[in-house]
Amino acid sequence: MSPGEWCFYINLPIGAVTILAIFVFLQHPKQTLKKPDSWKGQLAQLDPWGTAAFMPGIVCLLLALQWGGPKYAWGSARIIVLFILFGILMIAFVVIQIWKGENATVPPRIVKNRSMAFASFFAFTLGASFFILVFYLPIWFQAIKTVSATKSGVMTIPMVLTVVIGSIIGGIFISLIGYFTPFFYISAVLSAVGAAMLTTFKTDTGSPKWIGYQVIYGLGVGLGFQLPILTPQVVLDINDVAVGIVVTMFSQLLGGALFISVAQNIFTNKLYNGVIIAAPGVDPKNAMGQGATSLTTVIPPQFLDAVQVVYNKALTQTWYAPVAMSALGIIGAFGVEWKSVKGKNLSASAA
Repeated sequence: MSPGEWCFYINLPIGAVTILAIFVFLQHPKQTLKKPDSWKGQLAQLDPWGTAAFMPGIVCLLLALQWGGPKYAWGSARIIVLFILFGILMIAFVVIQIWKGENATVPPRIVKNRSMAFASFFAFTLGASFFILVFYLPIWFQAIKTVSATKSGVMTIPMVLTVVIGSIIGGIFISLIGYFTPFFYISAVLSAVGAAMLTTFKTDTGSPKWIGYQVIYGLGVGLGFQLPILTPQVVLDINDVAVGIVVTMFSQLLGGALFISVAQNIFTNKLYNGVIIAAPGVDPKNAMGQGATSLTTVIPPQFLDAVQVVYNKALTQTWYAPVAMSALGIIGAFGVEWKSVKGKNLSASAA
């Protein structure tokens, strides 16, 4: 066992306490769902046809986004076929959902709910923005500040901590005022502004800026993180709440998964082309393949400063994607209904 692996054992007591708390305190809401009489009915509720169309479709899209550019040209047959397969499979999934009706993975009535549709879109944009910065911000510290992977994680604590604080603050204020819709707007604006500030990073950016900008962004994300989970509990019938929460949470994870691939594509292309210009004779794959922490060892000293500038530019240009996605989140805010949470059993929110 390596010296750091023992740290993972801290999850065991935390998990045990969490499980115990769930058994003791969790109250299941009374639902009036009709259980199927046979195993065929149970199988139908799993929507195997919808799953068989949806999952391969997402895989095709992820492969196209990840391979396009660095591995294969965007106009190559492989990439075009993957995009076509994605489109066909998604159309098939939508048709299956309409055909299955109440037994669909996502019953059409839930998608038709205005607040659910816009909250899911907000969750998608928030997930896309947040996951990109969670992944690529530590790389900036490793490449530009020449710190270890562990230290780079510590240096992103301002963002992670304010996400938690923002969630708590949001829950308190939602309970006080009774409405959660205003926080969609606040979250979108703060996260977009914070992400935009992060794109101004230079190789000599000091700690007051990289801490302060993370705080602004993290607060915006924190205020919005629980809102997509809260929405189904406010706007849907009790029997649909569980499915609604799954839809919004999946939208958030899907946004992160897709845009991590988009960000990787942007970063790889910018870095590869930049190293060719800034460091003639240096194989760009060395700057990319060995990782940001090894930059000082694989790049000749006379080119190191220039390559760090290229790294900084490639990363900050990659962060334009979180800026755009955070700003697009305000579209989701416009579509969510203004409904009071007073009297609601908000089991999955801080409120």
